Amino acid sequence: MTLKAVVNASPLILLGKINYLSLLNHLFDQVYIPSSVIREIQAVDDLEMNTALSRVSFEQMDVTNRVAVLGLLGRLHLGEVEVIIGAIENGISTVVLDENLARNKARQLGLDVTGTLGLLLKAEKHGLIDDIHQEIIKLRNAGMYLSDEIIQKIMSPQK
Repeated sequence: MTLKAVVNASPLILLGKINYLSLLNHLFDQVYIPSSVIREIQAVDDLEMNTALSRVSFEQMDVTNRVAVLGLLGRLHLGEVEVIIGAIENGISTVVLDENLARNKARQLGLDVTGTLGLLLKAEKHGLIDDIHQEIIKLRNAGMYLSDEIIQKIMSPQK
């Protein structure tokens, strides 16, 4: 079984900032990025981020159901919508999204959702990360909002 995922901009940007973009290709056999997400990343005024996509093996996804895309636009951004609709169009069950509204909509539509933090936790389980606590702090310093409660829950030993 081939593990596939459609990825939004914020996980790509955050993973790039903490030098873990390669995790995507370790955790998934195929990574898809919608065209609007690629444009969003290329628009970031940061030379390092503009070259970030060259560190990930991915396929560009063109979302064709524009009616569905337009129907979801509003509270969700174009990239988030194209991740969700693109996954559905292409029969891909996993999406990587960080924003709660987008995550909730994806779940309502039957998709499996993970985010940047979820990828780090999965990578730790696979032995790809040595010190998850250090990486979570890096993620927070890179600009991801993580509540103290979430960090405490993750860092406390599992029973």
